Amino acid sequence: MDKMWQTGMNSGDSIRGNGFTGACVAICLIIMGWGLPAAGDQTDPALDRLFTELARTTSHAEAEQLTSEIWTRWIASDGDADADRLMQSGMALMSRGVLDGAEQIFSQLVYKRPDFAEAWNKRATVRFLLGDDTGSRRDIARVIDLEPRHFGALSGLGMISLRNGDPAGALQAFEAALQVNPHLEQAMDVARQLRQQLRGQPL
Repeated sequence: MDKMWQTGMNSGDSIRGNGFTGACVAICLIIMGWGLPAAGDQTDPALDRLFTELARTTSHAEAEQLTSEIWTRWIASDGDADADRLMQSGMALMSRGVLDGAEQIFSQLVYKRPDFAEAWNKRATVRFLLGDDTGSRRDIARVIDLEPRHFGALSGLGMISLRNGDPAGALQAFEAALQVNPHLEQAMDVARQLRQQLRGQPL
């Protein structure tokens, strides 16, 4: 994953360094929601409560647990066994770095379930890793249309903007993600560095 991110970064980016690269790798993991079990989708009524608690908590451990529960519900297909199978197959291919195959699987999934936000998010992630920023951005727009609180997709939009030399757009996207989930430590760090860059201060 680290190598994928470094390959994807534009050589003209202003923000550099191992700390920033590591943060972006972590953000990529946020976007993917690796290895989490399934129990609902973005329509799960429990999400409203989870997001309310996430905004209120000051406990790091509780925030991690709430974030995990949110991903648990996002990744599921609300009882569609075929969709769950495609999701797990696509994630397995991603974990092995078989990105072209994963994109094909997630394309099948969004065709089968165009109302499934996480299917679009997974394909957006794969397309980002493949360097298809236009396709990734288009998929992210669909994710946010279906689930405006999707902090993973918003963070992904920030990464695309950053890679395309738009630090102001990247900052806007990361700040939107942090409004939904104020506990994204890596996103906070990237946003801080972007603010410094935009003010012309040394990083």
